[in-house]
Amino acid sequence: MKIMKSTLPLAFLAIAACSKSPVNDSQTSDTLSQQSLDVAQNAVASDSMIATAEPSPPPMLRANVAPGVAFDYRYSFSLPADRISSAQEGHAAQCERLGIVHCRVTGMEYSKTADGGIKASLAFKLDPALAGSFARDATSLVERAQGTLAESQINGEDVGSQIVAGDRTTTQLEAELAKVDAQLKIPNLSKSVRSSLVQQGGQLRSQLRALAGDRDSKVESLAVTPVQFSYQANEAIFGFDNQSPVQQALRTSSSSFQSMLSFVIIAIGALAPWALLGGAVFWLARRWWPKRSPVTAPE
Repeated sequence: MKIMKSTLPLAFLAIAACSKSPVNDSQTSDTLSQQSLDVAQNAVASDSMIATAEPSPPPMLRANVAPGVAFDYRYSFSLPADRISSAQEGHAAQCERLGIVHCRVTGMEYSKTADGGIKASLAFKLDPALAGSFARDATSLVERAQGTLAESQINGEDVGSQIVAGDRTTTQLEAELAKVDAQLKIPNLSKSVRSSLVQQGGQLRSQLRALAGDRDSKVESLAVTPVQFSYQANEAIFGFDNQSPVQQALRTSSSSFQSMLSFVIIAIGALAPWALLGGAVFWLARRWWPKRSPVTAPE
């Protein structure tokens, strides 16, 4: 009896442990199932985002990111050859909607090359605050025309610091010029000294004019941003436009056939007189050369 009494608590503990283990296993299984479901849902969501992702727009720099820097935007678009002219017209209309104060078309080119390709470009001068958004909208227009942005390049020049340095130099030159003018007012200067001072003053004024012109051009570069668009025809895998591989193969075959035909004609022209001369000599030899009498065997 004592042994049974001592073992009863251990038995109850074992039964309790066994009764709780299924619940814990069930909870663990439910937790793992929920985690697996969450991972699957995240994977599906990620795949759907990748599938619905649109072409990335061109990078855009805001004016307050780099104050005092003059930017130059260059974009190259690739699209079907028959849609290049309409894309140019759309970009020109986009500039026109902004108004002449904010956007001006400064150049346009559209020409067909000897091999059937197209060379086209469009140049603008834009308000610096609108240059980035203008390029983004222009890229969207090209993508709607089944084209893509092939290359984008943004060059910058820190003209703000150059203007500050130029102003500092201008101040120094103006101070030197003031000294020269003051010396010229001194009475009874010798002719050589006066001539030297006049020459020095002229050089200082010339330098000041050059600095003023350079400053004006730098200030204008900060006020206006040049934007250049270039267009090229993309090549379709199948197609019969001027830039498709089918047309290129046909042009190559035609060029090869023409080269072979030209070679044959040149060869015939070069060899025909000699062939005629040889034929004439052979004919004369056959006609006038005495024939040998047949030799008869003795009986």
